[in-house]
Amino acid sequence: MENNVFRFRKTRDFGDLLSDTFKFIRENAKNFFSINLKVCAPFLVALILTNAYYTYMTIGIGFEGYTNLTGFLIPALINMLALFVYITALYLSVFNYVKSYIANNGIVSEEDVKNGLKNDLGSGLAINLIVAMLIFIAFIFLIIPSIYLGVVFTVALPILVFEQKSVGDTISSCFKLIKDNWWITFGLLIVFGIIMYVINVVFQLPLIVYMLVNMISGIDAGVETIAENMENKDPIMMILSILASIAQYILYIITPLFMSLVYFNLHEEKNFTGTFESIDKLGNDQE
Repeated sequence: MENNVFRFRKTRDFGDLLSDTFKFIRENAKNFFSINLKVCAPFLVALILTNAYYTYMTIGIGFEGYTNLTGFLIPALINMLALFVYITALYLSVFNYVKSYIANNGIVSEEDVKNGLKNDLGSGLAINLIVAMLIFIAFIFLIIPSIYLGVVFTVALPILVFEQKSVGDTISSCFKLIKDNWWITFGLLIVFGIIMYVINVVFQLPLIVYMLVNMISGIDAGVETIAENMENKDPIMMILSILASIAQYILYIITPLFMSLVYFNLHEEKNFTGTFESIDKLGNDQE
């Protein structure tokens, strides 16, 4: 059994960090998705409902409607808040899943994941809120500092879960962990982001095709028809839009798994934790 356990605590090169993410999913897909989505189900349902509300309120409102308080701004803010909470909860769930996987040699306890999420959710939301504010402030002054901070804080939630540090210690530890590895982490995030974008586009294809067909048929019928189509709440477009969003929300689960590998790679390079564990295990086996 131990020989088949996926090893998180080890150094990986650029390609292995990407390929091992999808390797773990291939080998543990059923358990990985079922536990995490079950634990995060309340947050996902709330997000789907707010997205449906947002979609219903915004489809067909026309360009002038985007300045309307009740027609666009309030639904958008509610949806953004639900998305913020869901992503935080999902990331914390996946990190606690990995934590349980490591602690139990590949056997994950759903209760461990659930309790870990409950324990870390408050701190996780606080950290993500602080991080968002810091990046926003940095963006106001200069774009480059915001990019720098964005990369640094990608390891904030992994540090919170795996090291169980306070909010302040977690934020300061991000800079120590990323130090001397900022560029490689930045490159990994860019490549991984492109991969996830391509995967996401695949799930968006039905909506994209439907919109293109409508646009082409509208052009054939004239400008007035295009305007009418934009103002109508097309039920098919609404359904396709909501389904595409749900697929995107579920695909978010891959990112924290990837960030787990990035975290352990950086942590191993600085602390050699996995190496020492392997040596201890080898010594115990020989005894």
